[in-house]
Amino acid sequence: MKTSFQKTLIAASIGVAMFAAVSTASANSLLFPYFTTNSGAQSVLSLSNTATGTGTGVVPVHYVYNYGTACTHYDANGSLTANDILSHSIASPAAGGFGLAVGTDKSIPVYFPLANQSGFLVVSSKNTTSTTALRGSMAIVDPSSGLVVSYPGIDNALDTSATEGNFSAIKDLNFPLTSLPGAVVATSWYAVVVGDMSTAITNGANWTGAVSFSNNGNVYNNDEVAYSGTATKTITCSGALVPTDLATSAQASAVGSNGGLINSVGTVVAGTPATGVVLMKLQYVQPAVGGVFGGKQFLHREGGTPTPAPVLLANMG
Repeated sequence: MKTSFQKTLIAASIGVAMFAAVSTASANSLLFPYFTTNSGAQSVLSLSNTATGTGTGVVPVHYVYNYGTACTHYDANGSLTANDILSHSIASPAAGGFGLAVGTDKSIPVYFPLANQSGFLVVSSKNTTSTTALRGSMAIVDPSSGLVVSYPGIDNALDTSATEGNFSAIKDLNFPLTSLPGAVVATSWYAVVVGDMSTAITNGANWTGAVSFSNNGNVYNNDEVAYSGTATKTITCSGALVPTDLATSAQASAVGSNGGLINSVGTVVAGTPATGVVLMKLQYVQPAVGGVFGGKQFLHREGGTPTPAPVLLANMG
């Protein structure tokens, strides 16, 4: 029974990954803002190298995992060749992963060696100046949380021979955070702080970009009633947010369990190399809802906006 279930889970994971391949992103550095190696789950990374012509040969591919509550750095090198594809579980076989989707594949993946962890991943091509050669997607199937999702890697469109893992073009800091009634959906977010990560990657160090989130002085209930008060939470590297993180105890009590809106405003923590945030929303439908949705979880990237630059008024004198 266990073997049959595992085969079914692997097939589902690979199927989602194949379905996602039509919309993969391209870049020399790709950001995958969420993976999990929870027991029983499979996160599947699919990469392709579209580089062709003389001298393409073996292309080193650098994996940089950032995992756990401390957002710990772990990295190693794999490889692809010209016009190559590679699909594999994020978790190593020893940590519960299935390994290579095609067992005879000669490409070299970099597995994550620990079970029951989550985090984000940066994958970079290392010896080409092309900004379109590396493509990829992530698919996740987690029976324990009901999560089935696939998404393309986020393209930085920059040459990694200059700066690897530079996502400083992402400047989203402000997000309208909405939640549904708690009896129906449990809402949370996973925030990845981004910027130019190249120095941390080169030094093998933990990424220290940090952003402080604020509720901007108000929390709204599901009938647009505002309750004032200020609450903040600072996230370094990556971390979770829930609605009560950005509400005072009085605001949370006033809004109750019917859901609401927080117009979150982010501020880069001074002295850190952050520029913005990639924010993934997770919505778990309570089992009591029943039907096809009960016990399922949905994940998507939230749309954000940069903080407007201050307007400088000319001296009218």
